[in-house]
Amino acid sequence: MTLIEELLDLQIPPSIKLSPSGQQVLYSTSYTFDHMKGDHKQSTLWLADTGKQHSARQLTTGERHDHDPKWSPDGRSIAFISDRGKQGESSALYLMSATLPGEAFPLTPAENERGIAKFEFSPDGKTVAFISADEKTEDQKKREKEKDDVQVWGQDWEFNHLRLLDVASKKVTVLEGRQFHITDFAFSDDGSKIAYAKTKTPHIESPFQFGTTFCVLDIVTKKSLDLSHFPEGARGPLTWAGSDLYFLGPKAETIQTCSQVVFRLRTDGKEEVKYEYHAYGETNCAFALVKAGGDVIVKVEDGMHDQLRILNGHTLFSKKKLIEAWDAAFTHNSDEIVLAIAQGDTNHPTEVFTTTASGGAMVQLSSHGKAFADRNFGTCTYLSCPSTDGKVTLECPFYTPASAPTEPNGKPSTPLPTVILIHGGPYTRHNERFDGLYFMWAPYLLASGYAVLTVDYRGSSSHGDAWARYAYKGCGTHDYADIIAQTQCAIDNGWADKTRLVVGGYSQGGFLSYLASVRNGTHGLGWDFKASIPGAGMTDLDSMCFTSDVGFWEAEICGGGAPWTLRKGDTSNRAGSAIWEFAEAVEKGVRIPPMLILHGEKDERVPIEQGRAMRRAMESTGLVFEYVTYPREPHLMQERKHIVDTGERVKGWVEKWIGPGV
Repeated sequence: MTLIEELLDLQIPPSIKLSPSGQQVLYSTSYTFDHMKGDHKQSTLWLADTGKQHSARQLTTGERHDHDPKWSPDGRSIAFISDRGKQGESSALYLMSATLPGEAFPLTPAENERGIAKFEFSPDGKTVAFISADEKTEDQKKREKEKDDVQVWGQDWEFNHLRLLDVASKKVTVLEGRQFHITDFAFSDDGSKIAYAKTKTPHIESPFQFGTTFCVLDIVTKKSLDLSHFPEGARGPLTWAGSDLYFLGPKAETIQTCSQVVFRLRTDGKEEVKYEYHAYGETNCAFALVKAGGDVIVKVEDGMHDQLRILNGHTLFSKKKLIEAWDAAFTHNSDEIVLAIAQGDTNHPTEVFTTTASGGAMVQLSSHGKAFADRNFGTCTYLSCPSTDGKVTLECPFYTPASAPTEPNGKPSTPLPTVILIHGGPYTRHNERFDGLYFMWAPYLLASGYAVLTVDYRGSSSHGDAWARYAYKGCGTHDYADIIAQTQCAIDNGWADKTRLVVGGYSQGGFLSYLASVRNGTHGLGWDFKASIPGAGMTDLDSMCFTSDVGFWEAEICGGGAPWTLRKGDTSNRAGSAIWEFAEAVEKGVRIPPMLILHGEKDERVPIEQGRAMRRAMESTGLVFEYVTYPREPHLMQERKHIVDTGERVKGWVEKWIGPGV
């Protein structure tokens, strides 16, 4: 295999669960971004012993999509979702023993096709709650086969319903089957009630438009009480601890483009109550919740640190590295908290570790990156600088390739050919990790002798509400300026060679790569990008509001807002649209760099017309470009051969325009 193929063959753990005793770790692995090596997704289940080095052992073959594993409350059984009934088409719950040999067996019909969005054991382990849509009727199947399947907006919604499975009998009862869409749920501590979150329709935009309503259902009586309505899309996992429900949501409550915080909702009343802001979001951002005993543990992004914190207490774990997956539990007959964490770094692919909250050693349980055990890709150094307007301090990782000569302090002896990679989102951020951007581009470039600067920018996560809100009606302004400032910082401090720079990114990073191209060198700092690589990027914000599957959210980041709310002569949305800056850039003699445009043909998030527009612009003016489209691919590509192609093209484009690496 080529190096990019070897990198894409790495098994990444997206899900980790500690056993009820805290003595074992259950997890699943899949290829990066859950892509397909063949015709179907594949995922493998693993079991390891807490604190025992390299103890991970394979539970399932990895030939099917066995994923989202969970322990039964007594720790004797493992449940998971799989397509074993019909690969790539079915979705069912399976159960296997955690202590005895034997095959897993289906708890729900193996031939079911509707996806299971979530499942959880009840506290006593006798039942499993899950949410899924009803299976297609024979009439629906007949109409689809005969192509008599006209779709009318607002009709024939595939609502997710709340169901309860009796583990012993396999009988499934519909607990809540009314015409609304259930997105999340959680059991009460005693298992007598289930809290659930609902929105009006299954469409991805429904939470943005209509908000989220939280309800509590009595399992015996099946009576449901609406507790509270949150005006925006809430995020999970919904967590019930004592008499309080906790959920994640946007701090502003009425827009998504802000920091994510923890909200609390009381459940001990008999009437509708008001949710309340509870924690985080001022200078950091909350990203996930896990219940451990009576405590709630929160994953927090704080600057470049990924942290695990007790909700109302202290920090348990903090590193300037990505936590890919995690869990927390109290050890048996002890108040010690054990942590299971999936993490990697510049030279080490993601592995599963355990440690303790009191500061115990990080013990590596897995060996998924053993093929690269003797491989050195480089080093990571965090660079910081003020923004060009002096309002904030910017920080981002700079990866130096192992082949580069360096000073004793790690700084390269001479400035390096550098690829500036821009993350998507915008509400995310990239700290140190093995795969510095997406699709293993970063380690592949490092191995080829190129430095990689993974810039951060205002509008991203981890810095709190004021920072995140820079993206609100502001994309293409401060974010672009921050990319230039960090590139200049790398140049000024001798890390990056200003004559050998390439800019690239994916999704929002593709959008900013387009902008950097049409504004190339206009900053007046004496350098420009020699080439650009926009992947799945936006070029026109107005049309994004019309065509993206999340057009209502896209409207928040436009300069003027949703086009259908603007006057005919209002062109404010053009301020952040590269296609509308193109003609003027050509007229002024801006050196629009050679452009490698990458886009999936079935991208619903950033439809392919965005890339096609720039292809037409480049072609009409005789500028150098390569326009590559990938059949069948959604926003994040899923097929191995296509992803390999992107990596090889990225490396080839970089080498063509700034020469070989060091």
